Amino acid sequence: MALKRGQKKIKTDDIIFFATQLAVMVDTGISLSEALDSIVSCTDHDSLGFLIEDISERVKSGSSFSESLEVHPKYFNEQFVAMMRASEASGTMGEMLQRCTAYMMQDRDTRKQIKGAMVYPLCMMSFCVLVVVGLLIFVLPRFESIYATRGAALPMPTQILLSISAGITENWILLLTSVIALAVGGTFFFRSEIGGRTADRIKIDLPAMGSMFRKGCLARSLRTMSTMVTTGVNVIDGLDITARVAGNRYYADLWWSLQSRISEGGGLAEGLFESPLVPGTIAQMIEAGEKSGKLGNVMDRVAKFCEDDLRVAIKTLTGLIEPIMIIVMGILIGGIAMALLLPIFSMADVAKG
Repeated sequence: MALKRGQKKIKTDDIIFFATQLAVMVDTGISLSEALDSIVSCTDHDSLGFLIEDISERVKSGSSFSESLEVHPKYFNEQFVAMMRASEASGTMGEMLQRCTAYMMQDRDTRKQIKGAMVYPLCMMSFCVLVVVGLLIFVLPRFESIYATRGAALPMPTQILLSISAGITENWILLLTSVIALAVGGTFFFRSEIGGRTADRIKIDLPAMGSMFRKGCLARSLRTMSTMVTTGVNVIDGLDITARVAGNRYYADLWWSLQSRISEGGGLAEGLFESPLVPGTIAQMIEAGEKSGKLGNVMDRVAKFCEDDLRVAIKTLTGLIEPIMIIVMGILIGGIAMALLLPIFSMADVAKG
C-alpha cells in the first residue's frame, strides 16, 4: 500500500496502538473481521485506516491474518508475521498480539536510547564546525587587513590560519562542490552492500560508542529469539527471523551461521562461544538454558540484562561525551582566538620598545 501525497506516515507507535487494540478486542470474543472493521471506523489516522481496511478485506476474502499482514512488510516484519502464524495454529492470537506489542515497545525504546545518545555529540560537533568555519570566513579576513596595515611579521599559527581562511574564501565554490559530491557519493556507497557492511563494521568497532551499538544489536537479537522460541517457533526458523531483524550485517551473519550449525546437528551455545560479537558470560547463560530445556525463558532474561546494560552504557557514555566535547570546542575556538591575538600582543610589545 503506497501512501498518497498529504497522508500521514504510519509510525511504529501506530502499529503498536493497532496491535494493542486488536489484542483487547480478540480476547473479549469479538471476531477478527469485526474487530478490524471496528478499528477502521474509529481511527482518525487515514493511512492507518486504509492499511487496516486492506487487511480486513483480505481476511474476509479467505486469506489468513498472517498472510494478509505479509503483504505489507514495510509495517509488519517477519517476526510479527511468524508470531501471528503461530497464533493461528495455537488459537492464542490475543496473547501473541500482546507479546508483539511488548516486543515492539522494547525495541522502540532501545532504538530511541541509541539515537538519543548520538544526537548530543552530533549537535555539538556540528555547532563546533559552524563556529570554526564562521571564524575562518568572516572574522579572520578582517584581522588580516589590520595586520597588513601594521606591516609586522606574523607568528606561524596566525599565518597558518590566514592561509586556511584565504583558501576557503577563494575556493569556496570548489569546496562546496566537493562536499556535495562527497555527500552524494557517500550516500550511494553506504546504500550498497559493500558500503553497508563497511558502515556496520565501523559502528561496532567505534571507540566507546561501538560497545553501545554491539549491546543494542545483541539485546534486539536475543529479545527476538526469545520471543520466537517462547511462542512455539522452532529454533531454526527463529534464527532466520532474528538474522533478518538484527540491524547489523555482522550479527545477521552470526545468526545465519548458527542456523546452519543447528541444521547440521550442532548446538547454539557452541557457536556463540566462538563469536567475538557475543560476550562469554552471555554465551554461558544461553548454554545453561539450552541444556536445561528453558532456552526461551533464559534468553528473555538475558535480553533484559542486555537492555539494562545498554541503558547504563548510554548513561555513562553521554556523561563522558559532554566534558570531552566541551574540551575539544574550547581547544579549537580558544586556539583560533589565541592565533588572532598573538600579532596584537607582538605589536604592543614593539610599540612599547
